[in-house]
Amino acid sequence: MNRARAQWQALAPSVGGLLDELHGTFATHDLTSTWNAGQRAQALHLVDQLRRAWAREYVALDDLAALEALTAGLNLPATVTCRARLEGVQGHFRRVVEATYEALAE
Repeated sequence: MNRARAQWQALAPSVGGLLDELHGTFATHDLTSTWNAGQRAQALHLVDQLRRAWAREYVALDDLAALEALTAGLNLPATVTCRARLEGVQGHFRRVVEATYEALAE
């Protein structure tokens, strides 16, 4: 199980950076008819939830899915950028899950 914990810790800086970038994009995106203040607040809350989940070594799939759905309200460049960052976070979650599975299988 130590390998799984080591994965969480090793990936923490990368996940933190991705979440910081997501937060910045959501916080600074112009309000439009498809991206309103409520959506911005919800997205920022979900980013914070993901940050707390990572710190607790918890995989927050529902928050990831909700955040991905919210990206549809952004303009196209921001949507693509945010979805790529979310895919990065998901990939890190997958690496940790795989390490946990391997540790439990031993």
